[in-house]
Amino acid sequence: MAKQRINESFLAVKERAALFALVKRLPDWAIPDHLTAIGLCGAVLTLISFVACLWSDIFLIGVVFGLFLNWFGDSLDGTLARFRSIERPHYGYFIDHSSDLIAQTLIIVGLGVSPYFTIASALLALSLYLLMSSYTYLRVVTESVHRLSYGGMGATEFRILVACWALFAAWFGPSIATAQAYGFTVLDIVIGGLSTLTFLGFVFVIHKDLTRLQREEREKIQSLPPEPAGDEPAILDIDEPRLMESATGLGRG
Repeated sequence: MAKQRINESFLAVKERAALFALVKRLPDWAIPDHLTAIGLCGAVLTLISFVACLWSDIFLIGVVFGLFLNWFGDSLDGTLARFRSIERPHYGYFIDHSSDLIAQTLIIVGLGVSPYFTIASALLALSLYLLMSSYTYLRVVTESVHRLSYGGMGATEFRILVACWALFAAWFGPSIATAQAYGFTVLDIVIGGLSTLTFLGFVFVIHKDLTRLQREEREKIQSLPPEPAGDEPAILDIDEPRLMESATGLGRG
C-alpha cells in the first residue's frame, strides 16, 4: 500500500538483521498467514497469562513467551512476503493491521487486569495507541508513507516495555499499582500526565501536517500551467426559413 516504510526505532537496525536471518531459515511450507496466526496466538497467551498472574507471578513466564510469539509472528509475516516476493498489497495490508489492532488490544487489556497495572491506565494507553494507529493509516492514504515508529518507539520496543514493567512490578510488589495520593492511584496520575502530554504532542503534529499539506497543495495548483484561452464560438449563418422548411418536411427532396 505505502510507497515508503519508515522505521526509526531504537532496535530497528538490529531487528532487521535478526528478521532477515530468521526468514531465510523458515520452512518452505510456512506462509505469511501462518505467522500472522502465531502472532495472534501470542497475544491471546499474553492476555491469559496476565489474568493468571492474579493468582501467581509464575505465569509471567507465559506473558514473556506470549509477547515473544506475538513479535515473532507479527514481525515475520510481512518480512516473509517481501523476501519471497509473494506480497498481496491489499489483503496483506488489511490482515496485518487488523491483527495488530486485535493483538495490541488483548495485550494492553491483559496488562490492565493484571496485578501490575490498573485498568484505567491501560484503557488510557490503549486509546493513545489506537489514536496513533489512526494517524499512521491516515498518512498511508494521504502520503503513501507508512511510519512504524514514533520517538524511537515501535511495536518491538513496546512489547519489551510491557514485559519489563510486568517483571519490575512483580519484583517491587503490589503497592506499585495500589499506592494512593490525594484520593487517586499514583500510577493513574503518572500515566494520565504522560498521556496528556502525548495527546498535546499529537495535536501539534496534526496541525503541523495540515499546514504542510495545505501549503504543498497550493504550490501544486500554482505550478500548473494556465489553461489556454478558448476561441470565440463561431457564429453560424443560418437561414431560418429554410431550416424551418427542412424541419417540417417542406424543403426540397
